[in-house]
Amino acid sequence: MDGKEAVWEKAEAFRDQYLTGELSRLPVDVFTLAELELKLDVIPFHDLAAKFQSEAAISLDFSGLYVDAETYVYLEKGPAWKLKRLRFSVAHELGHYVLHRDKVPPGGFASFQDFADWTQSNGGFKYTFEQEANEFAGRLLVPVDRLQEH
Repeated sequence: MDGKEAVWEKAEAFRDQYLTGELSRLPVDVFTLAELELKLDVIPFHDLAAKFQSEAAISLDFSGLYVDAETYVYLEKGPAWKLKRLRFSVAHELGHYVLHRDKVPPGGFASFQDFADWTQSNGGFKYTFEQEANEFAGRLLVPVDRLQEH
């Protein structure tokens, strides 16, 4: 990517393509977006947050999203801060899906350790990838036009 502006453009194009009709309502329903529109499996993962300090993670083959099982189970009745954090985390992982899945080496990853090694060493781009996914998530969850209105 070539900076924040390129990420913002991708996020806006994504919004235009997928967030129409009922999905255009706020807050963005990232789970319907992931499961029904992108056909990603949402996979509850026990202790994801405790073990890996993450509420969500993209799967090795980019076909699904792991989500912290405890938070996911209490999606409707959990503490508001946890649900907001999970929504941002899922939006962040959708950013990786949209922005970075074409960067995966041919043949993918044989193991989680291969994936972790790749993200850590990826030519120094790990931080860039994470920042890009954060920018994407912010633009996905907070439409710029609505933000400018306020």
